[in-house]
Amino acid sequence: MSFGENFKFVRQQKHLTQAAVAEELHVARQTISSWENGRSYPDIGMLVQISTVYDLSLDYLLKEDLRMLKHYEGQTTTSRRQQRLLSVGYGINLGLLVVSYCLDFLQIDSSFSELISVALIVMTFTLLLNYPHFGEWATTKREGWTLFGLIMMLFALNLALEWPDIVAALPSASTVAHTPSAALAGRAGGFMMGVVWHQFVWTMAALMAIEIPFQRLKRA
Repeated sequence: MSFGENFKFVRQQKHLTQAAVAEELHVARQTISSWENGRSYPDIGMLVQISTVYDLSLDYLLKEDLRMLKHYEGQTTTSRRQQRLLSVGYGINLGLLVVSYCLDFLQIDSSFSELISVALIVMTFTLLLNYPHFGEWATTKREGWTLFGLIMMLFALNLALEWPDIVAALPSASTVAHTPSAALAGRAGGFMMGVVWHQFVWTMAALMAIEIPFQRLKRA
Protein backbone atom coordinates (compact mmCIF):
# COMPACT_ATOMS: atom_id res chain seq x y z
CA MET A 1 0.00 0.00 0.00
CA SER A 2 1.12 3.55 -0.69
CA PHE A 3 1.38 6.28 1.93
CA GLY A 4 -1.85 7.83 0.66
CA GLU A 5 -3.73 4.54 0.97
CA ASN A 6 -2.32 3.91 4.47
CA PHE A 7 -3.17 7.43 5.56
CA LYS A 8 -6.73 7.20 4.19
CA PHE A 9 -7.24 3.79 5.81
CA VAL A 10 -6.17 5.11 9.24
CA ARG A 11 -8.38 8.20 8.88
CA GLN A 12 -11.43 6.09 8.02
CA GLN A 13 -10.68 3.61 10.82
CA LYS A 14 -10.78 6.52 13.25
CA HIS A 15 -14.03 7.80 11.63
CA LEU A 16 -12.48 11.17 10.82
CA THR A 17 -13.29 13.44 7.90
CA GLN A 18 -10.61 15.08 5.78
CA ALA A 19 -11.65 18.42 7.26
CA ALA A 20 -11.16 17.15 10.82
CA VAL A 21 -7.69 15.80 10.02
CA ALA A 22 -6.78 19.04 8.26
CA GLU A 23 -7.79 21.03 11.33
CA GLU A 24 -5.78 18.73 13.59
CA LEU A 25 -2.65 19.11 11.44
CA HIS A 26 -3.21 22.82 10.64
CA VAL A 27 -3.32 22.36 6.87
CA ALA A 28 -6.00 22.82 4.20
CA ARG A 29 -8.52 20.05 3.50
CA GLN A 30 -7.30 20.00 -0.12
CA THR A 31 -3.84 19.11 1.18
CA ILE A 32 -5.21 15.99 2.91
CA SER A 33 -6.99 15.02 -0.29
CA SER A 34 -3.79 15.52 -2.28
CA TRP A 35 -1.84 13.28 0.11
CA GLU A 36 -4.46 10.52 -0.02
CA ASN A 37 -4.60 10.61 -3.83
CA GLY A 38 -0.80 10.52 -4.17
CA ARG A 39 -0.58 13.90 -5.90
CA SER A 40 1.79 15.23 -3.22
CA TYR A 41 3.51 14.21 -0.01
CA PRO A 42 3.84 15.87 3.41
CA ASP A 43 7.28 17.20 4.24
CA ILE A 44 9.43 15.29 6.74
CA GLY A 45 8.41 17.49 9.67
CA MET A 46 4.71 16.99 8.90
CA LEU A 47 5.25 13.25 8.50
CA VAL A 48 6.71 13.10 12.03
CA GLN A 49 3.73 15.13 13.29
CA ILE A 50 1.28 12.69 11.65
CA SER A 51 3.15 9.79 13.22
CA THR A 52 2.92 11.42 16.67
CA VAL A 53 -0.70 12.59 16.48
CA TYR A 54 -2.07 9.25 15.23
CA ASP A 55 0.38 7.03 17.14
CA LEU A 56 1.69 5.38 14.00
CA SER A 57 5.23 4.31 13.22
CA LEU A 58 7.05 5.90 10.29
CA ASP A 59 7.70 2.38 8.99
CA TYR A 60 3.96 1.78 8.78
CA LEU A 61 3.29 5.08 7.01
CA LEU A 62 6.08 4.56 4.47
CA LYS A 63 5.63 0.81 4.04
CA GLU A 64 6.09 -0.34 0.42
CA ASP A 65 5.94 3.25 -0.93
CA LEU A 66 9.27 3.34 -2.79
CA ARG A 67 8.23 6.44 -4.71
CA MET A 68 7.75 8.35 -1.45
CA LEU A 69 11.09 7.14 -0.07
CA LYS A 70 12.84 8.42 -3.21
CA HIS A 71 10.96 11.69 -2.82
CA TYR A 72 12.31 12.13 0.73
CA GLU A 73 15.84 11.16 -0.31
CA GLY A 74 15.77 13.88 -2.97
CA GLN A 75 14.17 16.34 -0.56
CA THR A 76 16.89 15.70 2.04
CA THR A 77 19.68 16.22 -0.51
CA THR A 78 18.07 19.45 -1.74
CA SER A 79 17.50 20.65 1.82
CA ARG A 80 21.16 20.13 2.74
CA ARG A 81 22.29 22.03 -0.35
CA GLN A 82 19.90 24.87 0.44
CA GLN A 83 21.11 25.00 4.04
CA ARG A 84 24.74 25.29 2.91
CA LEU A 85 23.90 28.07 0.46
CA LEU A 86 21.79 29.80 3.09
CA SER A 87 24.62 29.65 5.63
CA VAL A 88 27.07 31.16 3.14
CA GLY A 89 24.56 33.87 2.17
CA TYR A 90 23.88 34.66 5.81
CA GLY A 91 27.60 35.02 6.57
CA ILE A 92 28.19 37.30 3.59
CA ASN A 93 25.15 39.43 4.45
CA LEU A 94 26.23 39.78 8.09
CA GLY A 95 29.73 40.82 7.02
CA LEU A 96 28.38 43.39 4.57
CA LEU A 97 26.04 44.79 7.23
CA VAL A 98 28.88 45.24 9.74
CA VAL A 99 31.10 46.92 7.13
CA SER A 100 28.20 49.18 6.07
CA TYR A 101 27.61 50.27 9.67
CA CYS A 102 31.34 50.98 10.16
CA LEU A 103 31.59 53.03 6.96
CA ASP A 104 28.55 55.08 7.90
CA PHE A 105 29.75 55.63 11.49
CA LEU A 106 33.19 56.75 10.25
CA GLN A 107 31.57 59.01 7.63
CA ILE A 108 33.47 57.33 4.79
CA ASP A 109 31.84 58.17 1.49
CA SER A 110 33.63 56.59 -1.46
CA SER A 111 33.15 54.23 -4.37
CA PHE A 112 33.94 51.39 -1.94
CA SER A 113 31.07 52.37 0.35
CA GLU A 114 28.73 52.51 -2.66
CA LEU A 115 29.90 49.04 -3.70
CA ILE A 116 29.19 47.73 -0.18
CA SER A 117 25.72 49.31 -0.23
CA VAL A 118 24.84 47.69 -3.56
CA ALA A 119 26.19 44.32 -2.42
CA LEU A 120 24.18 44.56 0.83
CA ILE A 121 20.99 45.30 -1.11
CA VAL A 122 21.57 42.31 -3.41
CA MET A 123 22.35 39.89 -0.56
CA THR A 124 19.48 41.14 1.62
CA PHE A 125 16.92 40.60 -1.12
CA THR A 126 18.49 37.25 -2.03
CA LEU A 127 17.90 36.08 1.56
CA LEU A 128 14.40 37.58 1.63
CA LEU A 129 13.45 35.67 -1.52
CA ASN A 130 15.07 32.33 -0.59
CA TYR A 131 14.78 31.96 3.18
CA PRO A 132 12.12 29.23 3.70
CA HIS A 133 11.16 29.68 7.36
CA PHE A 134 9.62 33.17 7.61
CA GLY A 135 6.29 31.59 8.52
CA GLU A 136 7.83 30.22 11.74
CA TRP A 137 8.92 33.64 13.02
CA ALA A 138 5.50 34.56 14.42
CA THR A 139 3.31 31.52 14.98
CA THR A 140 1.51 33.11 17.94
CA LYS A 141 0.13 36.57 18.65
CA ARG A 142 2.81 37.15 21.27
CA GLU A 143 5.59 36.23 18.85
CA GLY A 144 4.03 38.55 16.28
CA TRP A 145 4.11 41.52 18.65
CA THR A 146 7.66 40.65 19.72
CA LEU A 147 8.76 40.58 16.08
CA PHE A 148 7.01 43.90 15.43
CA GLY A 149 8.74 45.44 18.45
CA LEU A 150 12.14 44.21 17.26
CA ILE A 151 11.57 45.68 13.80
CA MET A 152 10.58 49.05 15.29
CA MET A 153 13.61 49.02 17.61
CA LEU A 154 16.02 48.27 14.75
CA PHE A 155 14.41 50.95 12.60
CA ALA A 156 14.78 53.52 15.41
CA LEU A 157 18.44 52.59 16.01
CA ASN A 158 19.25 52.78 12.30
CA LEU A 159 17.47 56.12 12.00
CA ALA A 160 19.43 57.48 14.98
CA LEU A 161 22.68 56.36 13.32
CA GLU A 162 21.78 58.14 10.08
CA TRP A 163 20.23 61.21 11.71
CA PRO A 164 23.42 63.38 11.58
CA ASP A 165 23.60 62.81 7.80
CA ILE A 166 19.94 63.76 7.44
CA VAL A 167 20.43 66.99 9.41
CA ALA A 168 23.60 67.86 7.48
CA ALA A 169 21.75 67.42 4.18
CA LEU A 170 19.06 69.97 5.07
CA PRO A 171 19.33 73.06 2.81
CA SER A 172 20.37 76.36 4.32
CA ALA A 173 18.04 79.38 4.44
CA SER A 174 19.89 81.05 1.56
CA THR A 175 19.61 77.91 -0.57
CA VAL A 176 15.88 77.76 0.09
CA ALA A 177 15.50 81.45 -0.79
CA HIS A 178 17.33 81.16 -4.12
CA THR A 179 16.03 77.80 -5.32
CA PRO A 180 12.68 77.32 -7.09
CA SER A 181 10.16 75.46 -4.95
CA ALA A 182 9.70 72.75 -7.57
CA ALA A 183 13.44 72.00 -7.56
CA LEU A 184 13.50 71.95 -3.75
CA ALA A 185 10.54 69.57 -3.67
CA GLY A 186 12.26 67.26 -6.16
CA ARG A 187 15.49 67.20 -4.19
CA ALA A 188 13.66 66.63 -0.91
CA GLY A 189 11.58 63.82 -2.39
CA GLY A 190 14.62 62.09 -3.86
CA PHE A 191 16.57 62.46 -0.62
CA MET A 192 13.73 61.08 1.51
CA MET A 193 13.27 58.12 -0.83
CA GLY A 194 16.97 57.37 -0.44
CA VAL A 195 16.71 57.56 3.35
CA VAL A 196 13.66 55.28 3.46
CA TRP A 197 15.31 52.77 1.12
CA HIS A 198 18.51 52.77 3.16
CA GLN A 199 16.57 52.30 6.40
CA PHE A 200 14.57 49.42 4.92
CA VAL A 201 17.68 47.54 3.76
CA TRP A 202 19.54 48.11 7.03
CA THR A 203 16.52 47.08 9.12
CA MET A 204 15.81 43.91 7.10
CA ALA A 205 19.48 42.91 7.05
CA ALA A 206 19.80 43.45 10.82
CA LEU A 207 16.52 41.60 11.47
CA MET A 208 17.69 38.54 9.55
CA ALA A 209 21.10 38.71 11.25
CA ILE A 210 19.28 38.29 14.58
CA GLU A 211 16.32 36.08 13.70
CA ILE A 212 17.91 33.45 11.43
CA PRO A 213 20.28 32.03 14.09
CA PHE A 214 17.59 32.45 16.77
CA GLN A 215 15.06 30.46 14.73
CA ARG A 216 17.69 27.82 14.00
CA LEU A 217 18.19 27.36 17.75
CA LYS A 218 14.40 27.06 18.23
CA ARG A 219 14.20 24.29 15.64
CA ALA A 220 17.20 22.41 17.06
